[in-house]
Amino acid sequence: MPAPLMCRMFDRIKDIERFLAIVDAGSLHEAAARLDVSQPGLSRVLKRMEEQCEGQLFDRLPRGIALTPLGEVVTEKCRHLLRESELAGDDIRSAVSGRTGQLRLSVGPVWIFAILPQVLPALNDSFPGVRLKLSARGFHEAVTLLEQGHLDAHVGGFDSEATLPSHLTRIPLMDVELGVVAVASHPIFKGDLSLERLCDFPWIDYGAGRPSGSQVWPGAQDIQSEVFRKTGRRFRTIVECDASGLALMRAEPYLAYLPTTIAENIPGLPLRQVPVQLDERKFRAGLVVRKSLLANPIVEMLTDLHRRILRDR
Repeated sequence: MPAPLMCRMFDRIKDIERFLAIVDAGSLHEAAARLDVSQPGLSRVLKRMEEQCEGQLFDRLPRGIALTPLGEVVTEKCRHLLRESELAGDDIRSAVSGRTGQLRLSVGPVWIFAILPQVLPALNDSFPGVRLKLSARGFHEAVTLLEQGHLDAHVGGFDSEATLPSHLTRIPLMDVELGVVAVASHPIFKGDLSLERLCDFPWIDYGAGRPSGSQVWPGAQDIQSEVFRKTGRRFRTIVECDASGLALMRAEPYLAYLPTTIAENIPGLPLRQVPVQLDERKFRAGLVVRKSLLANPIVEMLTDLHRRILRDR
């Protein structure tokens, strides 16, 4: 999209907000009701946006509307610009009234249990006026949401081979090694620690749903393929989940494939690595953030706290 066109389109933040309301509602009628504005007024906003973009943003359907390919591009740019506008407003308010605003943060499934509880108290003490909107997500889902403007930063493992959108950047913190883990009282530790024994117990798969060819966080199916190749046996995966599955490992004889250094430091969950001979798998871990936030004091402190905690492990 040509830069002059983008400038003309983005000089009306209110139009962007109303355009995104139409996208999220799926119809002009519903968007007008949510915004408490007239539908003709909303139609004028849409017409103005389409004139500025020199193309149709929605296909009109019998029931509602659907984004055109141009509309999808404009939606992504609008979400990004709206967030940049919000961040600029936060910076201005912080300069006037102190450290305020919000940070939309996602955290990897294991990190949210093992690392974040040590980070948040210090962050809150330094920035009591900042509201943190937190969610647990995998790397690929988080990058998609960062690209769309729904998140500001993600903490956890990342795929070092993946190309990031131009407005995002990585902050590497550590190298992480993956391994089989189980609760310390698991019966696997009472017998012969062979690859075959991995097939005697049920598994939880935290890698479910990741894109094919991902370099980070292999799923249980990847490990099963390796075990089958080496032993001719397969194990059984009975749970596919996100971080919530960690609670299951306390009560049942499950195995999982997780970042071992981090998993072994989850408060209240005594996980141990199962010392079996699998192919070595490592990846880089750290933050992915919007470049416009690199000098933000909240993000700077978030990064420093993670560095300090990981260094002390």
